[in-house]
Order: sequence, then structure tokens, then C-alpha cells
Amino acid sequence: MSGAFSGFRKDALMKTFMYDVSTVGEDIDITFQVRDKAKGKVILCADAFFFVDPIESWNKLYTQRQRWQRGQIEVSQKYSGNRLGLKSFFSNFLVRRLIIDHTFMFLKTIWLFASIALLFLNYSPLLLLLSYVAIYLLYVFMSTMVFVNVNMMLKKFSDERTFYFSLFDCVFWMPIYNFILSWVRLIGVINTEYLSAKWATKNYHEEFKTVGTIVKQDFIKIKGGRKK
Repeated sequence: MSGAFSGFRKDALMKTFMYDVSTVGEDIDITFQVRDKAKGKVILCADAFFFVDPIESWNKLYTQRQRWQRGQIEVSQKYSGNRLGLKSFFSNFLVRRLIIDHTFMFLKTIWLFASIALLFLNYSPLLLLLSYVAIYLLYVFMSTMVFVNVNMMLKKFSDERTFYFSLFDCVFWMPIYNFILSWVRLIGVINTEYLSAKWATKNYHEEFKTVGTIVKQDFIKIKGGRKK
């Protein structure tokens, strides 16, 4: 469970090893410690409300989603053991969550490059455009279903329901927003493989500048190699 939307009993926390500095997803790690090591229960409180401040800038959103992605991978690796197989998809919710979050995420990003490749194979640009429109409409349908379900859950809370209903236009923006975040999460996966875990990471501007420097250096090397 996310730390911003969780409540922990003190007696349950005292049975764990508390915060583990080996992961940036310490809140998720605590949940697994309570459930797996302390043999406690983790339950959902359906009528609880949490109010959090929204992310105020793209840079903070960029670093936050990378940190979440990294934390999920680190905690999943720590508690999954050797169970990360397709046969565990139906019996282990952790494996199921990983496959949905990561495997499907790569399909979103790969599809963009696959579409460009299909253009060179003489596929109709109009056909590809219509396929994107169809995919977008399917995601809008999924977002609408989530919107309807949340409204049903807020039936007893008129003020919150009225506010949430005023945000209906978000169902049209959510597919685009999630697509952009898929790339951010992909970068988080790559950084997990090559960079050590730490809370403070490079923001978008810093990372973009670093990538630009590396590309420039590679270009100079290629140019120098051709001259030789």
C-alpha cells in the first residue's frame, strides 16, 4: 500500500524490521513486512477519504513516478523470490501486478516504434491512424468505467461526488496522460538497472541535459571515426 493512503497500527509496526534503506519504496516494503513477516492483515477501508496535495510541476512528477516504479521493482524482487513465472500469474498477486504493470507497459511503448516500422512496409498511414483512434477510444471506455465505479462508491458522499463528477473531462485526457507516464516509468526501469537506489534522482531537465551530452559525445566519436 502507498504510504500516503495507509494507516498502520503501532503494535503491527513493532513486529517488523521498520524502514529498509535498500529500497526507495519503504511504504510498500512495510506493507509486505506486516503481511509476510509479521503475519498480519492488510485490508481495504472502503469508506476512508484521503486528501493529498497534487504534484505542482512536471519535474516533480517525473522524479516521483520513477521513484514509485523503482520502489515497486525493488520490493517485488525482495519478496517474490523465484516465483516470477507465468504459472504464478493466477496464484500470486505480486507476480500478477508485475506482469500487468511492466509487461503491458512495454507493449504501449513498443507499439509506437512498431507503427513507424509498418509505414516502411507499405502499410496504409490511414489504417495506422484509425488503429490509434480505436486504441484511444478503448482507453477512454476503460477510464469511463472507472469514473462510473467511483461515482457509485461516492453515492453516500454528495459533496465529494459532485466534485468528482465535475472532473468528467479527465476521462478523455487520462489515456494520453498514462501513455506519457509509460515512458517515464520505462526510464525508471532502465535507471533501476544502472543507478544505485536513492531518494533524490535527476529531474527531467537534468536527465535530458545528460542524454544530450552523451548523444553529442557519441556523435563526435562517430564523426572522428569516419575521418580516420
